[in-house]
Amino acid sequence: MVQKSQILTLEIPAQVSSYKIIIETCCNFISDFSPLANDFKRVAKFKLVIMELLTNAMKHCKITSFLELHYTNNELTIRKRDGGSRFTFKDFDTDEHYHFPLVNFKEPTTIQALLGNNYQLGVTLKSEHLVEFLEPPEIDYLNISEIPENFGLMIIKQCSDEFHYYYNPDKEENVFEVLLKF
Repeated sequence: MVQKSQILTLEIPAQVSSYKIIIETCCNFISDFSPLANDFKRVAKFKLVIMELLTNAMKHCKITSFLELHYTNNELTIRKRDGGSRFTFKDFDTDEHYHFPLVNFKEPTTIQALLGNNYQLGVTLKSEHLVEFLEPPEIDYLNISEIPENFGLMIIKQCSDEFHYYYNPDKEENVFEVLLKF
């Protein structure tokens, strides 16, 4: 079996007037990737991941960031890297604030992170530099006012097989990594 591997790296400027060309470039890049090529639902999820990572870059890092796509025969990895503000959140149950690198990290712990202005997402704190986002429960909102704003991380997790945030202290860099497995 021949192992096919392809890599695409895009520089995302701090100010983007339109995502269209970036999204088209990403979609063109994966068009030859056979596990996605004819699977409309997976391509739609891929596009949602790209759009949410671009939104994250524009809203939160406010500096140049990089989008990296890498695929092999059975996996597609998408990374957004930037040197902007570190990812922070608060424990829904204890109200404790978390900043990276995590201080006094002892062992992996799963908590309900309070994100944005009114939603929770389960996360596992894997190390002082790594958090894994967990699959959210199915949500059935009763009215439009209950739908949270800033819930891009939840969307990314629902579209992926794995989703992580990693803080690289040597480069002072944030890395959001998404894996789609086939």
